[in-house]
Amino acid sequence: MTKKNLIAALLVFAAALPVFAGGGSEAPAQDSPIVIGVMAPITGDNAEYGEFFRTGATLAVKIINDKGGINGTPVELLIEDSKSDPKEAVLIAQRFISNPAVMGVVGDFNSTASMAAAQIFSPAALVQISPTASHPGFTAIGEYIFRSGTTQVHEASFLARWAVKDLGRKRIAVIYINNDWGVVTQENFIKTAKAEGAEIVALEHFIPGDKDFTASLTKIKNANPDMFFVGTQWADAALLATQAQKLGLKVDLMGAGTLATDPLIQNAGMAVEGIRANSQYFVGDTRPPSKFFTDEYQKMFPGRRPHSHAALTYDAVNLLAEGIKTAGKDRAKIRDAMAGIKDFPGATGTLTFDAERNPFKVFAKIRVIDQKWQISPE
Repeated sequence: MTKKNLIAALLVFAAALPVFAGGGSEAPAQDSPIVIGVMAPITGDNAEYGEFFRTGATLAVKIINDKGGINGTPVELLIEDSKSDPKEAVLIAQRFISNPAVMGVVGDFNSTASMAAAQIFSPAALVQISPTASHPGFTAIGEYIFRSGTTQVHEASFLARWAVKDLGRKRIAVIYINNDWGVVTQENFIKTAKAEGAEIVALEHFIPGDKDFTASLTKIKNANPDMFFVGTQWADAALLATQAQKLGLKVDLMGAGTLATDPLIQNAGMAVEGIRANSQYFVGDTRPPSKFFTDEYQKMFPGRRPHSHAALTYDAVNLLAEGIKTAGKDRAKIRDAMAGIKDFPGATGTLTFDAERNPFKVFAKIRVIDQKWQISPE
């Protein structure tokens, strides 16, 4: 099944399920806790990212409640496991819209699951804000759909300019995961790289679940690139890097911010030494909201290194809380209040929503140096 047909099938699946606008006639009691739904891959291949969602959201709610809640009302999380499966995401969305206590939803992790759920949330007038769904078409699904992160139009283009304009790389090989996120990532990276004067000497893709990349890596090695862009998540990138090392493919590596995890280094070791990525948040960020998040996260989760996805989820919960603070327990008014947010001091930067409910962000350049993610000196 092609990607286009898969998306169409998912939308038919979503449309076939009943939508209960506004969660039914029952209104939440004004003195009952405010419930924020979270949908994320708690289990499955992307469970690490789901854990970032869980910890970021848990920290945000703890801080909110420690300060007295929202307008004096405590906040609770209702976390559901989507497994990054769009069909699961649709079923979770149905449960959330049918629960009158849920005032908004944070999630999902990937664009495919997030977009499938958005087909349920927006017609039902329940705000959905994804920390990480970067497909440009996500927020276009409906007026109730927001994001706290950026789109691949901005992120992949930033990486391409860094590679070509700043680093002077002119012969670039690209490999990407063949899903919604991977396709839009490589398209925007390649478009900008070519506009800056680079040549794409090899373009390969793989399907989710592939583990042996020997054939693609051999083609890439024979193309003699001076930069290798990896459009996928950290687990695939670790395999790609280690297999490339075994094949003797020695070339600069670059990927999107999803690679910026400690497990990438733990699994790939010196094969990813020097790899570059972007980040909307970095542990060493000295901006007061970012440093506050880092300090509080490490207090709450000793020994854990916060990731940008945890920070983006933390921001998403706080943005939703800001909307609830202004609007009260009214789903439609929460949407309007969130759309009007300007200059919100988030851990991932100062956020103002544009007309499409996307925030503008400034990226940090990071790199694995001495087996640690650090600010890139370039």
